[in-house]
Formats: sequence, C-alpha cells, structure tokens
Amino acid sequence: MTRMLLVAACGALTGLGVWQAARSLLARKPDLGADLAMLFTAPATTRTPPLTRLSQRLCTLMRDHGLGGLLRGDDVTIAGRGVDAHMAARLLHLLAGAAAGLTLAALTLLVAAASPVLPGLLVVGAALGGLLLADRPVLRLAHARRRDAALATAVYIDLVRILLVGGLPLPAALSAAADSGHGWTFTHLRRALAGARLRGIPPDVAVAELADTYPLREFTDLARTLAAARSGASPVLALQSRAAAIRHADSARLRGQEAAVDAQMDLPAAAVALVFVAFLTYPLLTMINSSVGI
Repeated sequence: MTRMLLVAACGALTGLGVWQAARSLLARKPDLGADLAMLFTAPATTRTPPLTRLSQRLCTLMRDHGLGGLLRGDDVTIAGRGVDAHMAARLLHLLAGAAAGLTLAALTLLVAAASPVLPGLLVVGAALGGLLLADRPVLRLAHARRRDAALATAVYIDLVRILLVGGLPLPAALSAAADSGHGWTFTHLRRALAGARLRGIPPDVAVAELADTYPLREFTDLARTLAAARSGASPVLALQSRAAAIRHADSARLRGQEAAVDAQMDLPAAAVALVFVAFLTYPLLTMINSSVGI
C-alpha cells in the first residue's frame, strides 16, 4: 500500500513538472508595445452619480443665463468647497425640505380640514428652509474667513514692516512674518511663499495666485503692494499704507454692521408703536361711527 502511494505521488509530481514545462514553452513572449500601451492608457472614468450630473447642469444653465450670483461662488470657494458639490448639497436639502413639508401638509389635512392652498405653502416654505439650511454653514464659514483675512493680513503686513525696518530683506521678512502667525490666513500665506521659493517665482506672483484661488480683496491688495515694492517703491511705506487701508475698511464694515443691528432693533419698536396706535384708534373710530346715527 505504501509502495502504491509512493508511485502515485511520484507520478503526480512528474505530471506537474511536465505541465509546468509545457506551459513555460507555450507561453506568449512579452510584448513591450502592449505593456507600454497599458501603462499610458488613460484610466477608466468612473460613473458620475445622477445628482452630481444634475448639479453640474444646473450650475451651467445658471451661469449661461446670468444667474451665477445665485450660486454664491465666492462664498463657496472661500469656504473651501466646490460650486457643483454645494449645488448637490442644496438639491438634497431642497428635496428633504419639500418631503418634510409634504408630510406636514398631509398630517394637517388628516387632523383638520384646511385650505387647499396650505399644503402648497407648507411644501414651498419647507423647501426654501432646506435651501437656507444648506447655505447657512457655508456663509458663516466664508464670513469668518473674510474677517480672519482682513485682520490677519493687517497684522502680517505690520510684522513684515517691522522686520524690514530691522534690516531683513523683503523675501526673508515675508517668510519670517508668515512663520510667526497661525490661523487660516497665515497658513495659506506660508504655503504660497513656500511654493514661490520652490518654483523660483516672486512672492507677489504667489500671493496673486492665492488671490485667484480665494477671491479675497486682502490677498489681491497684498499682491499689488508686494509687486509695487519689488518694482522699486519703498516697501515700508507701501506696507504701512496698505495696513492702514485694511484697518479703515474693517472699521467701516463694523460700523455698517452696527448700523444694521440698530435698524433691526428699531423695527420691532416701530411695529409695536403702530399696533398700539391702531389699538387706541379703532375703538375711537367705532364710537364715532356708532354715534353718527344718533
């Protein structure tokens, strides 16, 4: 029995060796052209989800018809999101709001008889509420980054001016001032200046590219100021005037916000005064009208 198993094992090994030898002899020779074609072939494009395609078409239609402002492209870009992705989020919130409004309208009709206009109003109102809910975090983040850019750029310019007065050359002062701060604005300034050193381009060009990526007026003005300083203007005076201009603009923005808040506080008081006058006038008019016949 052992001899038979040994003979079978030897036969199996012999057959395996013959099969491997035949496979190696009949194998196709390597084709360098096919390998290179496979290497440089463009990767297969993944299928785009229907919601993404719909959002892209809506964005294109709105831009073509002059409604690009409704996309809030600057706010979305400053918030670090894509316009198409934000439109897809808007559509999802819109559909969710419409579904919630429809459910609420159905429950209202089941509980009590209501006007046929009420379901439509509930659906439209809930859909608009979902749209506002999708825009709110993006607008808040964009507003916070605008505020950070205004203050941080002014501080950065002051630091650069102090380092220039201390004797550092302009490129070294720009890098040292960017390394000394933290936050969203300083992080992007550091990256832009580091990229400028690696690519061998002037710092004002790198800041101008940063302004193209994030449409902030502070970055644009900083790039122009650095370009003027590199062209021969006094960098200390140019940076000092730019920092003062940024602070004045920020102060004007704060005064405008305070005036708007004051107006919003005065509006309820005016409404209460009107209601109080109507409350006093209506009984008087009723008494006068009732006494006319007498």
